[in-house]
Amino acid sequence: MTFNAADFKRAMSQFASGVTVVTTQYGETPIGVTASSFTSLSLEPPLVLVSLNKQLFTHKVIAETGAFAVNVLSAQQLEIGMRFAGLRPEITDRFAGLKTLTAVTGCPLLTESLAWVDCTLWAMYDGGDHTIFVGEVKDLYVSDLDMPLLYHNRLWRRSESLHVPTVPLEVMLVEVGLRDGIQREETFIPTEMKVEFACRLADAGLRQIQVSSFVNPRIVPQMADAEEVFARLPKRDDVVFSALVLNLKGVERAISAGVRQLEMGVPASEALARKNANTTIAEGMDEIEAMIEKARAHGVKVRAGVQAAFGCIYEGKIDQARVVAMARRLLAMGIDELSLSDSAGLANPQSVRRMVQEVLPLAGHVPLVIHLHDTRGQGLANLLSALKSGVTTFDVSFGGLGGCPFIPSARGNIPTEDTAYMLHEMGIDTGVNIEKVAAVTRQMEAFLGKELPAKMAHLL
Repeated sequence: MTFNAADFKRAMSQFASGVTVVTTQYGETPIGVTASSFTSLSLEPPLVLVSLNKQLFTHKVIAETGAFAVNVLSAQQLEIGMRFAGLRPEITDRFAGLKTLTAVTGCPLLTESLAWVDCTLWAMYDGGDHTIFVGEVKDLYVSDLDMPLLYHNRLWRRSESLHVPTVPLEVMLVEVGLRDGIQREETFIPTEMKVEFACRLADAGLRQIQVSSFVNPRIVPQMADAEEVFARLPKRDDVVFSALVLNLKGVERAISAGVRQLEMGVPASEALARKNANTTIAEGMDEIEAMIEKARAHGVKVRAGVQAAFGCIYEGKIDQARVVAMARRLLAMGIDELSLSDSAGLANPQSVRRMVQEVLPLAGHVPLVIHLHDTRGQGLANLLSALKSGVTTFDVSFGGLGGCPFIPSARGNIPTEDTAYMLHEMGIDTGVNIEKVAAVTRQMEAFLGKELPAKMAHLL
């Protein structure tokens, strides 16, 4: 044994609950896979165990070669964990770009991991669909850091150590006030004001702005000037001006208007699907596939999502499995972004957490966007829950404007300025100038003759 027994004991006490990558060598090819069951069995001799599914190729190689290494990942190695878990299918060589060295047994070692143990196979035990491999430790490394990556309840997450960030350092806020925000306002917002506000919001640092929707003007009169709004918008390389579409006709109108990114969705509620577009969920999913094909054929980016994903005022609770199945199908259509909408404002932090845990791993490299309403005062709490679960893109609306024409009680998206303020106070960068957004809100209040929900607009 070439290591100190105290180091082995320290590694097993500190990191046994962390995410590990089990590596071995197949000829000249390094092999690796994540494993969540890793622990020690004995201090003398030093023995560890890992459990691997029999269907894994790594299982076959270890059984044949009699050697493996276990690498404990740090909180900063989330992407490595996702890669070796097979959740980054676009990466064909899992070791590409990683620093490695060769262990005593010949196994590849991830040199930047918190700890690793190099083992020869000591025993194998049948566990039904898996095998328990017991390894005798031949070499060991333990860093001075204590920031393991954790795997809990199907969600990759960072350690809750106070010295390690548990939220991202940057968040993208998508402004939807000029679309979702004003669509239920009875006072028509002049076209020139919509264009002015779009430009001012862009100058405030918002890099994605929904400015209109190509829908039936008889149903949503506020959006009757969609073509004219896009015709008047300035050409800016630093901002994406997008629009909502509900059907193929809307896609065609948007393409003709020169829109370069479209948002579309299907309700997870049969009742809302009927009220929203007079279709069923199945019919809506078929139509959105045709819409996506049409948009992509013209080089237009698509954000597609599941509406009423967290509940419906007509149907009540929505089966999570239905939302996950719809998200999976949308991802298979080749979308650029996936969204989940709390259309009725019925979500709570726990339901958001559970849904994100299921959907985020499916999305892989496709960004997941959460659209929240503050109807019941839980908007920012729900955002924080999604944020801590790994989401980094959220829809917001200046002033807290918002509401769905087909859901009378769904009032108020989470306010842009309140959201940016909370995130900035947490040390998270959004790139948004809160004072400039608040100025837009106050001008809209003056025009509409009423106070809007955003709190920071009245504190600056």
